[in-house]
Amino acid sequence: MISSQPNLAYLKAAWAAHASISAENCRQSYDEAGISFERVNHSWIVRKDETQVSTMPLRYTRQELRMGFLGRIEMEARKAAAEIEAVLLRDLSLPDDHMLIVEVEESMRHLRRRGHRALAIFVVPTAAADRVRRVGMEIQAFLDAPRACLYAHTLNTDGYAGTDLLADCSKRERHPRASTYGELGQRIVATLHNALERLTNQHAPT
Repeated sequence: MISSQPNLAYLKAAWAAHASISAENCRQSYDEAGISFERVNHSWIVRKDETQVSTMPLRYTRQELRMGFLGRIEMEARKAAAEIEAVLLRDLSLPDDHMLIVEVEESMRHLRRRGHRALAIFVVPTAAADRVRRVGMEIQAFLDAPRACLYAHTLNTDGYAGTDLLADCSKRERHPRASTYGELGQRIVATLHNALERLTNQHAPT
């Protein structure tokens, strides 16, 4: 049975393997990159250190190997995205005039094409939102390990960022890390709920 949870050890190793032969490391040898090959019948088992990260045919190019890494990474990254999205949809309570946007497909396109590691998530006001109570939130959830960067601001009448709603948060709250993507989602929810509560208190009648 295929697990619905992302394999975090694989993600760490596969991203490291991809980085070790890409960009400034594009001329690095496989030995220097810590990548090894074991022939099994008509294919190669590819490992980064001790972790299997891909399977390749007997003939392949370096570019095909990089793309092979990203293809396998995407499979696990989609599981990570689904896990964090499920928590946000279930637990994140937003004002009725705001909505959550999880850009899974756009993020996966960036992953496949450029090796981009982040899942982009936004909270935006709807057209019906009160112009003086609008907020904008952005979550960059990274797909190499359960970690994220959070941003939250009020929006002025022109739609530009105003007050930083996370200004009083600790670095750990603004850049949460966790042992699983489900736990990461819960930490994100807690921080954003606190930000929304502070905003509500600011607008509460005195």
